[in-house]
Parts: sequence; structure tokens; C-alpha cells
Amino acid sequence: MKTIEWTPAEGPDAGKCFVISRMSAFTADRWARHVVRALARAGANTPREALHSGIAGLSGQSMALFGHMSDEDCDRAFSGLLDCVTIRRDPTNRTIEPAPLIEADITDPNTLPALRAEAFRLNVDFFKAAIYQIYPLIAILRETRPDGDLPPAA
Repeated sequence: MKTIEWTPAEGPDAGKCFVISRMSAFTADRWARHVVRALARAGANTPREALHSGIAGLSGQSMALFGHMSDEDCDRAFSGLLDCVTIRRDPTNRTIEPAPLIEADITDPNTLPALRAEAFRLNVDFFKAAIYQIYPLIAILRETRPDGDLPPAA
């Protein structure tokens, strides 16, 4: 499983070593589908330009997309991203496994959004797949007539 290490360069958390792991395929797929459905429920349109610009485009749009969600859905999505994060309590000793993140590990308000953004970047391809899977279905449902018939083909 792919992991990256991220260390804040400045602020109260500077020097701390956070390990961000990619979600398993099933976990990431479930997480991404829930996020995309929450966005659809909120009426958010995923920017087509971001989809066409690939992973970098979606990564740049991620926080704007989360702003469309209800507080509960956003909390769930952010929690899923932070579940990917552990911390090396002693970065100089690689024999000690990274530990689960606890609230006391983070003192800088800028660290949380940065960790979520890094976790999103690692998992954005699952998000993109979920968008391509779910949004066409939503578009079809929106085009469906009350009697259940699809609009005539062009």
C-alpha cells in the first residue's frame, strides 16, 4: 500500500512526521461513493474542467467540493481522510511503527487541512472513479420523466 511521509515545515507542528497511507481499494471506493452521493444530495456539480484535468484538477477542487456538503457528511468525509494518517512519535527511530493519530498530536490549526489535502491526493483516483460511476446515473435520473420513461433519444 502506498504511503507518504509529510512533515510541516513551520508552525507548532514543524518537525512532526505524519505518515499518510492510501486507503484499501474497497475502503476508498466506499468513501468516494459516499462523498460523491453527499455532493449530489447537496446539489453540487462536480466541475467538468476538474474531471478533464485529471487528478491534479480534482485535488485542487477538493476543499471547494467539500464546502457544498452538510456538516455531518463533511465530518464523515474528513474523518475518512484522517483515518489514513498516523504519526511517527520518534522520527529518528524507524523500528518503531507509526501510531494512530490522537488530538494531542496536532496543535497547529493549519496541520489538519494540510493532512486532509495530502490524504485526498493519495486517494483522488477513487474519487474520480466514483464521479464517473455515479454522476451519469444521477443525470439519467434527472432526465427521467415522472412516468418512468427516459427522454427520447436525439
